[in-house]
Parts: sequence; C-alpha cells; structure tokens
Amino acid sequence: MKKILFTNLLLTMLFAASLHAAESINKQGQLKAAMCAGCHGNNGIGITSEFPNLAGQKLAYLQKQLHDFKAGKRQNATMNAMAQSLTTVDIKNLAAYFSSLPRQVNTVTEKTINHHLTANDKASIAEFPDAVFSSMKASATIEAFPSEKVVQGGENMLYTALTPNGKMLLSTSPSTNTVYIFDSKTLQKLAIINVGKAPKGVKVTPDGKFAYVSNQGSNNISIINLRSLTNIGTIKTAAGPHNVRFTKNGKLAYVTLQGGAGIGVIDTKSAKMTHIIPVSGITGPHNLDLSNDEKIAYVRDFVHHVAVVDLIKEKVTNVITVGNGHGGIDVFPNGKFVATAAIGDTFISVVNTKTLTVKNINLGTASHGIRASKNSQWLYVTLPKENAIAVINTTNWQVERKIAVGKFPFWLAVQGNP
Repeated sequence: MKKILFTNLLLTMLFAASLHAAESINKQGQLKAAMCAGCHGNNGIGITSEFPNLAGQKLAYLQKQLHDFKAGKRQNATMNAMAQSLTTVDIKNLAAYFSSLPRQVNTVTEKTINHHLTANDKASIAEFPDAVFSSMKASATIEAFPSEKVVQGGENMLYTALTPNGKMLLSTSPSTNTVYIFDSKTLQKLAIINVGKAPKGVKVTPDGKFAYVSNQGSNNISIINLRSLTNIGTIKTAAGPHNVRFTKNGKLAYVTLQGGAGIGVIDTKSAKMTHIIPVSGITGPHNLDLSNDEKIAYVRDFVHHVAVVDLIKEKVTNVITVGNGHGGIDVFPNGKFVATAAIGDTFISVVNTKTLTVKNINLGTASHGIRASKNSQWLYVTLPKENAIAVINTTNWQVERKIAVGKFPFWLAVQGNP
C-alpha cells in the first residue's frame, strides 16, 4: 500500500511539474509573441487576409517555419529579420504558445467595435486646421478631414503622402502593385501607376517633382514623375525597403530596410543607394523620421523599440522601449516630441527629444498611423481594431474624441507635416 501511495504521489508531482513547465513555456512564448502581434494579431489570428493565422497550428510545423526563416531557407524580408533575433528556446516557446491557442475566427463587426462612438464624434475645423487624409486598408478607401469625404481607391490602400503644395494625394496598393494618385481637393482619381512588388511607403520630394515608392517585395524604389504621372525608373536597395524620409534640401533620402540591414542612404541626384547605416539593438527597421536639424534619425522597429541614430557619426546612441508591435513614427513639426504607435498594444508612446523620456498615452486599443498637425497642437492616430481615428490635444495629452471611419484605418497624411 505504501508503495502504491508513493508511486501515486510521485506521478502527481511529476504531472504538476510537467504542467508547471508547460505553463512556463507558454508564458514565455506569450511574452515573445508581442513581436508577432503586428501581423498575426494578439490572439494568433492574422489582422488581415495577407497574414496567416498561427493559432492552433501544429507545434512542429511552427518550429520548422521559424527555423527555416532564421536559416534563410524560406524568404521573407520581415520574417527573416524577426527570426534572426530568436534563439532556439524562443522558437520552442513561440511554437508552444501559438499551437495552444484556439483556432478561432475574428468575427467582430464594424458596428460592434464602433459601439462607443456617437453622432457627436465628428471632425471639426478647430481640430483639423490643415487637410488630413487617412487610408482605409480593409475598405480600400481614402477619407479626408475635416470634411469626412470618402473616395474609393485600390485594394488594401496603405501608405499615403501629400505633395508639398497640397494639390495631390498618393496612396499605395500593395495587393495590385500600384500607386493611386488623387486630386486632394476634389478626390478625383488622376492616375493609377504600376510600380514594383508589394509597394509600402510613399514619400514626395521637397520640390514636389517626384515620389519615391518603397517596393518591399522587389527590393527597390520606384521613382514617379509627378508632372507626367509616370514611373521613370527604380533604385536598387537591400532587402525589405519599407519607407523613405527626405532631407529638406532633397539631396538625400533615408530608407528603412525591414530585412534587418539598417537604413539605406540614397543620393537623389544619382538615384543610387550609396551605403547602409547599421541600426543595432532593434529588429526590422520599419518606419523613420528625422529631427528638425536632420542630425538624428528616429527608427521604429517591428517589435517594441525606437532607435536614436546619430546621422553624422552613423551610429545608434540610444534604444528606447515603446509599445509592442510595429507602427508609424512622427517627429512633431516643433521638434519637441517624437510619437510612435503600437499595433500590438493599447497605448502610444511620446518621446521628449531633449531628455528622451517616454510618456505613454492609453488609447485602450491598437494603433498604427500617427501624425501631428502642422502647429503641433493635435496628434492624430489610426485605430485599426476600432475603425476610428483618435484626436489628441497635445496641450494636455487628452483624447478629445474618436471619429468613426472605414475599415482598418492605416496611415495618415497631414498638410504641412511631410
């Protein structure tokens, strides 16, 4: 009898230890999974049809894919960079976590997630002193503010940009490998221009003559002539070009290389990438902006970091922890703050450019696009899960309102803040 009791006790202890170990692995996997939320969702369900569901996948399959991405046997600029940062234990924990999640389908409707928005949540001229435009990824539309006028665009409308004179609006459609160009006043469609594979960011040169389109799928940048509305050539880059930022004189352009290399430096006169500035301490350079004196680049990654890069010495001086997942980043026109969104978290982060201290502002939901008004008084943030745009008053950092918009608001273009 004693032997049986001892055996049962031993088995119970072993089971408890095994259960504790499994829980520990899942917990570690859940913590590491924050870096995946930007595409695959907090619950392992892809945020759009572009991204596969990981919830409920077989453990061995998930492990193999991550190891293949890490070894370069499977090619994807973003995933290759992400997997490079993972240890064997990280991969084991991630696979265990995602395989343990239920294979659910996100059935939340636009009506449901907008239940808290009322008829009073309308855009006002006071809060939108200059023209603002937002792309709606799932609705394939563009919405203008403060008018709230909507125009149909291409499939998966993504990044947007305005010409310096405010007359034209550009938006990328990665699903169709095109850029849509609109008259920003009437929202009339002016052109649809073919570019490279999976175009992401689009930016206009300071003189308004050209636009650079970062083709993440073909590792190059398309140059669009905005007078003739034609694609006039490409600039070859390293893996995963995602978005560009021009210097004020237009002589240089910096491009984030989401494949992990860093930020590429482009000489716009020769239309060539001259070299790469390594950005250590972050995973997958995603979006960037420059300080007002253009001596510093703030680079948002795909996980939860912003790298502060000295562009004179070409080295990272600080790495700041922000919200989980990727998002936009914007240096305020007054140069005092840098704000970044977090699609895998419930808050945005605002960094003081002098002290590099961080203030987190809770929005209660995921965010992606982020842009300050020309006078730096207002901060606009897209909320993809709520199908809304938050308007934040920067005098007190309070959310003034959330404005209901189309499905999956993604990016913002603000007149006076390129």
